[in-house]
Amino acid sequence: MKKKLIISAAAIITLPALCFASEAPDVDTIKVVDNPNQVVVTQDDNTVLLHVDGSATNKDYRYECRVTPTFHPHGLKVMDREGSGVEFCHPFKRCCDDSTRTKHHMQVFASDIYFGIGSYHGGDASGAFKKAFPEVGILNFLALGYEFNKNRSRLSLGLGFNWSWYSLHDPYYWTRSNAGVLGYEMDASTHDGHNATLRLMSMQFPLMFNQSLGKRWSLAVGAILNWNYYAEFKNSYRQAKSNYSVTTHGLYQRKLSFDYIAMVSWHGLGAYFRYAPQSLFKPGFGPKIDNRWSIGLVLRGL
Repeated sequence: MKKKLIISAAAIITLPALCFASEAPDVDTIKVVDNPNQVVVTQDDNTVLLHVDGSATNKDYRYECRVTPTFHPHGLKVMDREGSGVEFCHPFKRCCDDSTRTKHHMQVFASDIYFGIGSYHGGDASGAFKKAFPEVGILNFLALGYEFNKNRSRLSLGLGFNWSWYSLHDPYYWTRSNAGVLGYEMDASTHDGHNATLRLMSMQFPLMFNQSLGKRWSLAVGAILNWNYYAEFKNSYRQAKSNYSVTTHGLYQRKLSFDYIAMVSWHGLGAYFRYAPQSLFKPGFGPKIDNRWSIGLVLRGL
């Protein structure tokens, strides 16, 4: 039986199986080489080069195939080529998807850097509270995932970080009583340029389900356990052409809270919606800030 090298357009798309697809659908053949003397496949960054040197009928025959692999719809991966079933991937390095891997496997990865703007229910009728607040963070600084359904679905548990800021209108400023209760007052002095900001820092543990929707789109939903480990407020103002600021910590924020999140992305760039029903502070230790929600952009991969 003659040995043949068949290079097809569909097989090239399924790289880095290196132009040979083990379970390829109907393809359009673009090259057939009978009994090639030597076949060399090399890879340079994101380009794969297939080089044929000599054939059964022409020892001087030369052929080259230069292609760029596609990338995995869930994120960007560094694969274990020995097939151990465990891989590492992160959103800052491009690498090839291995179509020959098993239908389900474990992976360690990092992903989902986000920036958003939110609002909340609460405050009071005084008009002191700015209802819009910014937040930034990374949802999965480090995560363990399990991929299944031919690597189109993933269930993961991660660890990440979130920072959010809540502010008052000028001339209001934050106060803290001896019992640690957070409040606010209006500054009736000659100070101007008031800036009163409350910062909340959280470590988050997201449990996420990610589903690929074709080659480009993906959808993710999940729940997040937050450990709100630090909170502080900063009051700054200007007086007599001099700037002053005071930072106070030791607040009684709610240490544990639960959020819900949904994300949709295209080619790794997406949008998210996040909802936090619980109050920011323990009952009796701060103003009512609850039913928080935020929307924003998320970078799932480069």
